[in-house]
Amino acid sequence: MSNPAHQASPENVQVNMAVQQPQMNLPQGVVVPQGLPPGLAYLGALDEVRIHQHLDVLEVMVGWERNNKYRLCNNQEQQFMYAKEDTDCCTRQFCGPARPFVMDITDNNMQPLIRLDRPFRCQASFMWCCYLQEMDIQSPPGVSIGTIKQMWTPWKPKFEILDSQGQQVFIIDGECCFFCPCTDIMFKVTDPNKNEEIGEIIKHWGGCREILGAVNDFKVTFPVHLDVFKKSLLMGAVFLIDFNYFERNRNQ
Repeated sequence: MSNPAHQASPENVQVNMAVQQPQMNLPQGVVVPQGLPPGLAYLGALDEVRIHQHLDVLEVMVGWERNNKYRLCNNQEQQFMYAKEDTDCCTRQFCGPARPFVMDITDNNMQPLIRLDRPFRCQASFMWCCYLQEMDIQSPPGVSIGTIKQMWTPWKPKFEILDSQGQQVFIIDGECCFFCPCTDIMFKVTDPNKNEEIGEIIKHWGGCREILGAVNDFKVTFPVHLDVFKKSLLMGAVFLIDFNYFERNRNQ
């Protein structure tokens, strides 16, 4: 007989829909560091991650901002990680997309892998005097592996990604018309040390899902041989970009 204390809550049903971690087949030449949790080891074998925001029907019907949730999938749409925001109710309602938050990313077995920590910052990137957006990326939770910082520009999104030593490892450049509807929005990822483009973050147009549900879908690409923690930094950047430019405030 099953123990009622171990039955899944309705919220956890969404998390466990994938049931099993996808099988990892390492491409030739890819070396994953020993001792990593299975979820991070799996990320080490990928060259793209698709991030889908969970459509919260109750939030759509009531208009009451709830914690964001996301599925992280491979290029076959197999979920291998799950992200959930942890923010109190008052902060969500009154601060809207500018809200500070902590977001935990787990594998399909709920093992914590990555934590995103975003403090409250100004969203007006055209005002040079503002404290611009930033986010700390931790893996495992509590151990910082780097920071994402918004860079001041008068006309388009731009971010830098720093490692745990404060060294710049990536630059992210967005398009001028990043508010255009009915089209995909591109953010180029470059390695400033090599002065070459190494990947991109794509915000996909979601059609009715985006118009009616206010949820967003992204894809981030990177070299398959890239260090797994640098891949984690690029994944974390997706969430900061989402909140800063594409998250809608339902209370306005």
